[in-house]
Amino acid sequence: MKLIVKVFDISTEVKSNSIDDKQQKNILRIFDELSYETHLITNCFLDLGLETYKDSPIYHFNEAADKVNFDYKKIADNLLRAECKADNTRNSTIREGLLFIKADDSSITIMKLEKLTVIDKDTYEFKSELGKEKDYFKVCTFKGNYDDIKIIDKNKTAAKYWYQKFLGLTRRRTSEDNTSDVIKLITEDSLYQQEIIEKENYNEIKRFSEYYLFDNKKFDKSDLFNQLNSSGLIELKKEDELFSSSSELIDSDFDICERTLNRKYQRKIHASDEITIITKNYLESIRDNQLNFDEKNKKITILIDDEYLEKVKEELEGE
Repeated sequence: MKLIVKVFDISTEVKSNSIDDKQQKNILRIFDELSYETHLITNCFLDLGLETYKDSPIYHFNEAADKVNFDYKKIADNLLRAECKADNTRNSTIREGLLFIKADDSSITIMKLEKLTVIDKDTYEFKSELGKEKDYFKVCTFKGNYDDIKIIDKNKTAAKYWYQKFLGLTRRRTSEDNTSDVIKLITEDSLYQQEIIEKENYNEIKRFSEYYLFDNKKFDKSDLFNQLNSSGLIELKKEDELFSSSSELIDSDFDICERTLNRKYQRKIHASDEITIITKNYLESIRDNQLNFDEKNKKITILIDDEYLEKVKEELEGE
């Protein structure tokens, strides 16, 4: 089957753009460029147990017998509906842009480019490096398996509308799955490339990564990458120079499960037969000077938060 490439302009309406062979070649270069992104992926699936699964554009495409004459504009129409509010006006947090579709007999890749300054809109040639504009493109890759659909969407202001409202997909991994795995990768020194692990300052990088988990409600590979660069601990240009192939297991961003985090970093410290100190997160307590260990004088000093001071005073003075 001949490769199918379609382009639609998505604004307040859907416009189908005709393309010639040269334009198609340039569009395929954009798809090729994005195929190298392995650390911006969120793993999703089409849940056939939901009543709405047949509304998904992925389902419509996959079940169509004739992929050549399939109405690809319906996918663009679905996207426009997902980008509108209940009164059918555009959601102001969602950018207009171009929708590109590449399909064959068994697979389809759907890509939206929102920041059009990176390409020439007439020829679809690159004008700047697309990798630097990752906040402004979205991708869905389906290769015939409803249980394994790859999503790229780095726009934090509208993260769910692309995979959930538009495509009708569900995240395959829970926040508990992702949190548990990222802790395991950090602990086993396998979150990052071997070249990073062999750096003299790796222990600082590792500790920075753990503190990142403690200080944020959301884990985001690109954000961690940027913060490590800003801190001066690394000097890298792309995420794939930092993250290992093992870390492709975890989604590009996810809500951090505090319960899972605390289960890993909780400690019971036996100071004597009579005293045991239980910390919810021992590394965070040490970093924030809530817990200080003086080996020379055999002392542990605990800082009491203001909100607990009266309670502690009442309990200890009452004895």
